[in-house]
Formats: sequence, C-alpha cells, structure tokens
Amino acid sequence: MIALTILAFGLLTVAAAQLHAMRGARSGKHTSQALAIAQSQMEQLQRMRWTSLAPTGWTPGVVVSKTVEGPVNQVEQTYTVQWRITNLIPNTSRAVDVRVAWVEPNRPNRSYTVSSARYNHEGL
Repeated sequence: MIALTILAFGLLTVAAAQLHAMRGARSGKHTSQALAIAQSQMEQLQRMRWTSLAPTGWTPGVVVSKTVEGPVNQVEQTYTVQWRITNLIPNTSRAVDVRVAWVEPNRPNRSYTVSSARYNHEGL
C-alpha cells in the first residue's frame, strides 16, 4: 500500500512536470515566431530609402496570424507588429525599433522588440 502511494505521487509529479514542459515549449515557439516576424519587418524597413523613413511614433498595429496546417487550417497565434523611427542625429542617423506583441494564456502582454540604427548613405 505504501509503495503504491509513493508510486502515485511520483507519477503525479512526472505528469505535472510534463505539462509544465509542454507550456514552456509552446511559449518558446511563440517567442521564436515573434522573432522571425520582427526580423522580417526590420529587413523591410532597412531596405527602404532614407527619405521614406520619416520619424514616427509607434505605428498602428499590423496583425499577423500564424496558422497550423492540416485538414483544417487553424489560427494558432495572432501577433501585432508595430515599428517606430526616431532621429538620433538629424539627417544623419535614425533608430528603427520593431515590436511584436502577443497574448498567451496565463501570460498576457508578451512582446519582443528588435532595434537597429540606420545611417543616411544617400546624402553622402
């Protein structure tokens, strides 16, 4: 009887650890997807002409949905992408920030931000 009780507690502990690991893996996947989205947006902004990169506050959010492919495509996670451009040195350099935000169960307001500097090579 004692051995069965110890075994039951051990199995419950293993099950709880497995659930925690599954939640961590899902959170890591969402963070990796947010990073890929942020890097893609940063690359688009870096390819733009200097004159197109006027300083702005945070732009209105652009929604990006990631789906799970299968017999029925289902939205797994929705991300909101924003970017901001600020002058570091007028007509010389600008800071470019891209923020990706999403919500997970029991972990609201998650976000990932990528920052870079852009220099005016066109005026040289």
